[in-house]
Amino acid sequence: MMVDSTPYSRRATLRLLGTTTLFFPLSACGEGGAAGMLAGATSSPNATPIPFPTPMPSPTPMPTATPTADLRPRYHIAAPGGGWINDPQRPIRTADGWTLWALFNPTYPNGGTSWRRWTSTDLITWRDRDVAIPRNTTPFGDVWTGSTVRDTDNTSGFGAGAIIALATMPANDAAGQNQSCALWYSLDEGASFTFHAIVLPNYPGNKPFRDPTVFWHEPTRRWVLTLSEEGKIGIYTSSDLKSWSYASGFFSDLVGSVMECSHLFQLHLYDENGVVGPDKWVLLVGGNGTAQGFTVGTYYWVGDFDGTTFTADTMTGQWLDSGADFYAAVVWADPRAADPLASACTIGWMSNWDYANQLSTNAGYRGQLSIVRQLRLRRAGGITRLLSTPLAEQNGAFDHMVAGTDQVISEGADYMWPSGAGFFAGRIDLTLTRVGDSWPTGLWLSVRGGGGYFTQVGLQLRDNAVFLKRDRSGPNAPDVDAWTKTRTAGCDFTDGTATISLLVDAGSIEVFVNEGAAVLSELITAPLNSTELHLNTAGGSVGVSDVTIRS
Repeated sequence: MMVDSTPYSRRATLRLLGTTTLFFPLSACGEGGAAGMLAGATSSPNATPIPFPTPMPSPTPMPTATPTADLRPRYHIAAPGGGWINDPQRPIRTADGWTLWALFNPTYPNGGTSWRRWTSTDLITWRDRDVAIPRNTTPFGDVWTGSTVRDTDNTSGFGAGAIIALATMPANDAAGQNQSCALWYSLDEGASFTFHAIVLPNYPGNKPFRDPTVFWHEPTRRWVLTLSEEGKIGIYTSSDLKSWSYASGFFSDLVGSVMECSHLFQLHLYDENGVVGPDKWVLLVGGNGTAQGFTVGTYYWVGDFDGTTFTADTMTGQWLDSGADFYAAVVWADPRAADPLASACTIGWMSNWDYANQLSTNAGYRGQLSIVRQLRLRRAGGITRLLSTPLAEQNGAFDHMVAGTDQVISEGADYMWPSGAGFFAGRIDLTLTRVGDSWPTGLWLSVRGGGGYFTQVGLQLRDNAVFLKRDRSGPNAPDVDAWTKTRTAGCDFTDGTATISLLVDAGSIEVFVNEGAAVLSELITAPLNSTELHLNTAGGSVGVSDVTIRS
C-alpha cells in the first residue's frame, strides 16, 4: 500500500462513496445466529444501537499535559519516534522466533516508505530492529506492500534458505510502467535485503498493480502469487520467483474497484462439534464497504483453489472485523505447528484512510498494528466463517490481575468492580448469563472513562447484536462519520450465555464476543487518566461471572 503524499487511486477508491451508516455484516453473525441474519440480511429493525447514558460524568477541565512516551501503546506495535507505519508485512519464522516488517516513513507525508523490522519470540512482545529494506536506494523509488517467503530449496538461486521479498515499487522507469513487483533477497534472516530486479513489470499499464503475496503450492510444485489489480485479484505462478506467468483472476467489485493486500490460504474446516471436514481455501482482501453501509475493512471468501484458479463457494463474502480499524491484514501459519492447517494467525493495520491523516500526533507516534489473532474456519448454522480470537499467549502481555466476584445486576444496580480494576492498558474477560426466560433490553460495558470521556461496548442481547461506540472516547478525535459512527455486528445470544474479551491499549480497543463470532476493532483518543469502568443494564437482570481484569 502506498503512503507517500502523491494522490493515488487507493485513497480515491476508499473515499468515493462518502460516509458510512450502521451495518450488520454477515460475517459477524453468531454461530447458528438468527435466521434473518443467516439468510443474508444486512440490518435488523430491532437492533438499532441504544447507547446507555451511563457513565456520562460532568465534563472536567482537560487533563494536564502528559509525556508523549506515556501515551504510546503498551502492547501493540507502533511507529517509533513520531514516524508513520501502516501495512504490516507477513511475518516469517526465523531461528529465534518471528520477524515482521511494516511500512515505515519517518518523514511522512513526504519521502516514501521503507520496510521496518520487528522481532518476537511469542508473537506478543515485539522488539524494534530498525529498517530492513530502505527507501529510495534504487532507480525505482520507495518500497510498498508485499510479502516474504523462505526459499528452502533455492529455487531462485540466491541460496538455500534465503528469505525472498516481493514488494510493490513505483518503478516509473520499469519498462515504462508504474506499480511493478520487485524482488529483494536476504541472507541474514531478514535483517537486511539486497535489491535484485523488477520481476513482474506492469505491462498491462493498469494503475493498480500492487501488494504481491506469494506462497509455495506443494501439489503443483510452484510458487503462487496474488496481486491487486483493477476489479480483480490476479493469480500468477512461477518456478523460481523471478519469472511469472498469469494464471487466472478472481473478479469482484463488491468491496470497491481495487481489492488490496490479498492473501490466499488453506485451513481445515471444523463443524460445530469440532470435527474436521474437507479443507477449504480462503481469499482475504482489504476492501471498501461503503456501498454496503460499512467502511473500509478486511473481507474474505471461502472456496477452493486448484493451483491455478480460486473458486468461491458464494460470491458474497464476509467481513472479518466489524470495526472501522482493521485493514491491510496479513495471514500466516506456523510451519512448526503439529498441524499447520488447524489455524492461522493474522495482524492488521489499525486505522482507516478516511481519517488516518487527521489523527493527532500528540502521543508521539503515527499508526499502530492490532494484536496478533488466531483464525479458525468453522461451519455453523449453514455458514462457513473465520472466527478470530486473541492468542492464548496474549495474557503474557500483562503483569497484574484482579478477579471480580460473581454478581447479578439489574437496572439501577451496576456491577461492583474489585479494587484496582481501573486501567490505562489492559484486558477484561467476563461471562454473561441470562436470568429467567429473557435477556435484559441492553447491557453496556464502558471503559477508559473519566473527564467526560468513555468508550462503550453495548450488547443488545434480545436482538442478537453488539455495538461499539467511541464518539466520546477522548479529545482530538477526527470529526468525520467514519470515526463517529457507532459500529454494529450481529451475534447469537439465544443459548443464554455470552462471553466478552476486551483488550484496551493507550489508543485502541479490540472486542471479541462469543469466541470470535463478533469482533470490533477501533482506535480511541482517551486521555491517560481516563481509567474508569462501568457495567450496567436495563430492562431486566443478567448474571455476571468469570470476571478477570488484567493490566
